[in-house]
Amino acid sequence: MFRYWNVISCVRPLVIVDEFCMIKTPNYVHCMMRVKNCLTDEEVTDKVCYRLLSVCDELNCERCPIGYYGDTCQHVIEDCTDGKQKNVVPMKSTASFIRPSNSLQVVEVFCDFNSGGWTFILSREGRCREINFNRTWSEYGNGFGYRSANHWLGLENIHSILDNHPSFTLQLYLSYDNPASFALSYYRGFYVHNVTDNYKISIASFLDHSNFPAGDSLTNGSYNINDRPFSTYDRDYSNNNNCPGRFGGGWWYLDDPVCSRSNLNGRKSGDNFESTSHWLDNLGNRTDFNSIHLKLNRN
Repeated sequence: MFRYWNVISCVRPLVIVDEFCMIKTPNYVHCMMRVKNCLTDEEVTDKVCYRLLSVCDELNCERCPIGYYGDTCQHVIEDCTDGKQKNVVPMKSTASFIRPSNSLQVVEVFCDFNSGGWTFILSREGRCREINFNRTWSEYGNGFGYRSANHWLGLENIHSILDNHPSFTLQLYLSYDNPASFALSYYRGFYVHNVTDNYKISIASFLDHSNFPAGDSLTNGSYNINDRPFSTYDRDYSNNNNCPGRFGGGWWYLDDPVCSRSNLNGRKSGDNFESTSHWLDNLGNRTDFNSIHLKLNRN
């Protein structure tokens, strides 16, 4: 029997994720997931129900939780690209478990397995209830939110995923209204260093989408955030420019009063333009974003 669980109110409800659905109410859209068998808000690695789900006989064979594979579900994919390449995951966008190659921890992520196996590291969904992105250094390190809705995966998890493979591409996806459309950009050789280096960002090159270009608001000219440390309101490396406070979220801010030419972790409707989610290059002062996604894929 399936159980229904509102992802707004639970921490880690996933075992087998069957589908993602949107349930409308008069005030907002609930983000729901259909979940089978085992619910837990604890660490999942050694849960007995995960092993039992792999038991097969001549009549029935329960599939592994998404991300687990092997005769007894003894293996876990390293990231969403790994799952796609191994052909052990469903061809759809869904929550999944991963275990990065240099980590013992199983992590819940959201994957786009349809188009190459992209791992979401940031998701902002305008139809879902907004969550606060003005978080502490520790919260940005560990991650927050709900994997199927608004969330930040966590700098520790991002760093671990990026150590799976020699090179990753970061994809930016923005959708908006008036007119209804979307924009894409790609950053090759994307890397986030460890906490000792204050999660410094590295980007090798920029590639715009040929038909739906978003432009470059990360490495454009003198406003290049390459080699910048991550900043939050309680650990600010923007040289007294108070960028996290002004922009209302953590980011790799410049050592400059401009702070950044983008604000992906800002509010949907901030007190002013700089505290509202935006992406200046190509999209100017547009703030009416329905979706904001950052995803990783192996090169």
